[in-house]
Amino acid sequence: MRQFIRPPYLKPGDTIGLVAMASAISQSQLTPEYEEKWSSVFNSWGLKVKKGKYLYESLPGDFAGEDALRAEDIREMLLDEEVKAIISFRGGYGSMRTLTHLDLNLFRKHPKWLVGFSDITIFHNALSSLGIESILGAMPSTFGDAPQETFDSLYDALFGRKMHYSIALHPFSKSGKCRGRLVGGNLCLFASTIGTPIQNLFYEDSILFIEDIDEKMHTVDRMLLTMRCAGMLDRLKGIIIGQFTDTADSDKWEKDVYTLIREHTDRLDCPVLFGFPCGHEQPNYSLVLGREALLEVSPGGGSLRLL
Repeated sequence: MRQFIRPPYLKPGDTIGLVAMASAISQSQLTPEYEEKWSSVFNSWGLKVKKGKYLYESLPGDFAGEDALRAEDIREMLLDEEVKAIISFRGGYGSMRTLTHLDLNLFRKHPKWLVGFSDITIFHNALSSLGIESILGAMPSTFGDAPQETFDSLYDALFGRKMHYSIALHPFSKSGKCRGRLVGGNLCLFASTIGTPIQNLFYEDSILFIEDIDEKMHTVDRMLLTMRCAGMLDRLKGIIIGQFTDTADSDKWEKDVYTLIREHTDRLDCPVLFGFPCGHEQPNYSLVLGREALLEVSPGGGSLRLL
């Protein structure tokens, strides 16, 4: 197993950089009231917030400004010695476009915690390819209706507290124990990196986490089948299934999306944990991608311990 770089954990008084890596902030969240919601969370942790120069930019296509300018904001945060973590305000679409304007070596020279989920999976894959840990976690765009569990989980990841999740029994889970590196994120984005320089084909012992939103049954099936035919799924040590939200056409398929996923996971010789609360619903637990973890699934439920 490669030795991954672990950025320094945060402490009260630190500064975080807030940028828009992909889509623009929605109009409903450009209010003083909503800014008070997300800023009060960081303030309660003793953190200061530095906003990206182009944080509030917007262009047709729902982009948060031009691709190169979004990349410039990230570059500035990496080079700023006072900024200890970089958090994307929201996901949406555009991370791959942003990444094409960045020198990935900057992340090696200035390793900092990068936080986000959904479309930000692209950045997590890039950092994993470099051997750098990152945080799949809640973003300010989702703070409005988030319960305390979501905030506590993100705090634990950023401040270096022990992370151990116990998950209730799910009928589709598959018993077993394994140890591996946590990888993954949004299924659609993860699958889209296959064949690119930032792909992850699971040649290291890996535990894959996946979630998604607004997909169709056939696209979920196709993505999992692609990974299966590429030999990727057979190499996994374990799989964690998160929230698959608003998947269309389940009526036509006469099954729900989790039943479909089970058809792909049942044939594998590894533990599978369904029902992990991470994705586009609440609560949304944080995961440190690139971190080694122990996964144990039994008839009594599941346990995930980050090492």
